[in-house]
Amino acid sequence: MLSKKIELLCITYPRKDMSYYEQVELACQGGADMIQFRDKELSDKDILETAVRLGEICKKYNVYFTVNNRIDVADISEAGGVHLGQKDLPVWYARKILGNSKIIGISASGVEKVLEASKLPVDYIGCGAIFPTKTKPDANVRGLEVLREIKKINFTKPVIAIGGINKKNAEEVIKAGADGIAVAKAVCGAKDIKKEAEIIKQVIKNAKGVF
Repeated sequence: MLSKKIELLCITYPRKDMSYYEQVELACQGGADMIQFRDKELSDKDILETAVRLGEICKKYNVYFTVNNRIDVADISEAGGVHLGQKDLPVWYARKILGNSKIIGISASGVEKVLEASKLPVDYIGCGAIFPTKTKPDANVRGLEVLREIKKINFTKPVIAIGGINKKNAEEVIKAGADGIAVAKAVCGAKDIKKEAEIIKQVIKNAKGVF
């Protein structure tokens, strides 16, 4: 359950020179509203241990923390919630396991999928890929038009745009209709994570006319 807006969602990024803990600490300091822990390589044991520690960091900064895909890890680690893809276990199951107080986000690619997702017991919808992205090179690129079409439809679930978004194009993404943006490499893969988070967060606020 969301009690505040998600404007900047930062996804962990695998890198050899910096741990997930350092990434998340800096992203939180830079103004992230939510951290999503995503990893495809770690063992189940390491994923759980990492999730517990990342959750503790996020609590310190009053930042939402979710785990990608893994409902079991989100539950056991007492994370703030989980983010699900279209091929993951269904939302109703996640809600049954995690309860109504936890955050559940879901990925949706096009307008039709976003509409379907808006009827599910989710707290936000991740929409993309907006631009080409090296993180998911096989993702269907939807462009800004999908956000403009979604903006015309009346529903209350926040839409978080994802896919190839950075400080150079974040403004047009927000102005096209996104409530917030999700980034991986643009923040957690950056040389100066805190600074990049601060810049993108300010771009978002400027685009929304919030100063």
